[in-house]
Amino acid sequence: DLTAQKVVSTETAQAFADEIGIPFMETSAKNATNVEQAFMAMAASIKNRMASQPASNNARPPTVQIRGQPVNQKSGCCSS
Repeated sequence: DLTAQKVVSTETAQAFADEIGIPFMETSAKNATNVEQAFMAMAASIKNRMASQPASNNARPPTVQIRGQPVNQKSGCCSS
């Protein structure tokens, strides 16, 4: 958004991203330029990375178990 005050050039940033193997995309929250595309690219990258990892034996199950004792309600709080 403040292109006149830009410290790192697009070319330098792109070269650095290429060097470390990450996607590069300039964005602008002010103009909504490439914001959704950047989010979707990162989400897809994370999803692909997680899908390619072998399942771990100690991985958490995809469900939640709630343990405890039932609470006896003596009267309704909203009854008339």
